[in-house]
Amino acid sequence: MVERMERTFPVTAVRDATSNQRFRPGQAVVGRVERVEETKGGERVALVRVGSQLVSARLEASLILGRTYLFEIKQQGGTLYWKATPFPERTFILSDEEAARQWQQTWKLPAAALPVLRQALKAGAVVTKREIVELAEAVRETGRSADAEDVIAYLFRRRLPPSSAVFRALWAAKTGAPLAFGLGRLKAALAALSTHPAALDLGRAVDRLLSPPLFVYETVVHVLLSAEGQEAEPARSLLARLGLTPLPEKRRLALQEAVRQRQFAEAGRQLGLADEEALFARFAAVDAAYKNEELSEAEAKLWAAARATGDPALSLFHWLRRMAKRLGLGDEAALARAVKTGALPAGPSSLKRLLLYFLREPGDREAKQAAEALLDQIDGMTIAAGGDGTPEHVWIAFPLSLGSRLSDFAVCWQGKRKPSGRLDEDYSRIVCCLTLETLNEIVVDMRIQRRIVHISIFHDDPQLPALTARFAPLVKERLQAHGYTLSGIDVKTTDTAPPPPSSFPFSGQYREVDWRI
Repeated sequence: MVERMERTFPVTAVRDATSNQRFRPGQAVVGRVERVEETKGGERVALVRVGSQLVSARLEASLILGRTYLFEIKQQGGTLYWKATPFPERTFILSDEEAARQWQQTWKLPAAALPVLRQALKAGAVVTKREIVELAEAVRETGRSADAEDVIAYLFRRRLPPSSAVFRALWAAKTGAPLAFGLGRLKAALAALSTHPAALDLGRAVDRLLSPPLFVYETVVHVLLSAEGQEAEPARSLLARLGLTPLPEKRRLALQEAVRQRQFAEAGRQLGLADEEALFARFAAVDAAYKNEELSEAEAKLWAAARATGDPALSLFHWLRRMAKRLGLGDEAALARAVKTGALPAGPSSLKRLLLYFLREPGDREAKQAAEALLDQIDGMTIAAGGDGTPEHVWIAFPLSLGSRLSDFAVCWQGKRKPSGRLDEDYSRIVCCLTLETLNEIVVDMRIQRRIVHISIFHDDPQLPALTARFAPLVKERLQAHGYTLSGIDVKTTDTAPPPPSSFPFSGQYREVDWRI
């Protein structure tokens, strides 16, 4: 029996306590009896408040209205029922903290279980004693119970499986070393395994992540335009190295416009690309030849000029669109689709798949530890990305090379959903964090309402306001090209910054997040 109850605060459907869709033997939940009613058939039914839910339960025992109970789910003769254990109350209504302590004492659990019980109670989570014990041990291992409780709260709020494995993955994503550091550590360990097949494949994937093919399309456009001028000979030679041929004027203009508008699928169509990854690989090979002085003088001069036309914002956007797939955040969803359709996922193996393959093979202990740490972080981002189907990203972090420094670029996207469930591009918030060569860590908070954008930059450098004002017209122009209006840019002190992207989902500000790139 499922009924709808409309209230002035969010409440999910009332559920019958005998329903096996949510409850199973061995689980328990804490609830307060809000109302007792009598049905037309003469049965007495209690409405029990469990977190934000009201659960209806047929009464075969006497319950006191307004009292808090520990309900343990039992099964008898194929029928589920709740065994009610009252908490001894000094006052008529227990606070959440008092109820958590009573739950701890009833189950004879250590004090380390209190943060877990507290958050399970707030979320109305249905858990087993074993799950509480394992989560409590995982929290104790962190040595940071307050921070760990934020992750526990997120786990229960999102209705994620209450397992220590899920908690550890989320904890690794929230508190782990930057991916750039972890990938560097893994690369160093893999260098000693030159004959290990899985290590070679993994090493190449790490190199691709640490040295992304930035500025590809802009460079290609520059070289294509040069093929029609005085530098035609070196331009055609470079195009041949890239696996491309000169384009007629109409397609060149269409390509330029597609790149300017960040329409990369259209840019690939104008270039006649069958495999974008192959272009990236050839681009990296030409770039390596340039750095190793293997190009002719004319080719090197043209390549340097073409590379200098790169737009960091365009390149970052292009790389960001592909990073979730390269890391493997959608691997589980792709596998689920493959099971349904019978078609294997296309494209190169993700970092996650290569890490799993590497860990199955015999190898160096240090390399495996580095691989495990990376896999835990990727798993944490995957779990936070959503449930089944295409990932709806809460946040993502990945290594980015700007200047001579390699650091993580982390971004969290929080948005309002349309009735269809898709992200409403008119209302969203984007928080990103990057460590730059001169400014070090900088946080940017962009809020969008009715396609009006306000940007706040958090940093203590006194010269930043003047630099921001200088570049504001360019930002305004870029936003207008995509149908947005800039209301203003301000610079604030670091101590007023929002939580960093990796902590943002756990800060309690998380609401219905959907991120599509």
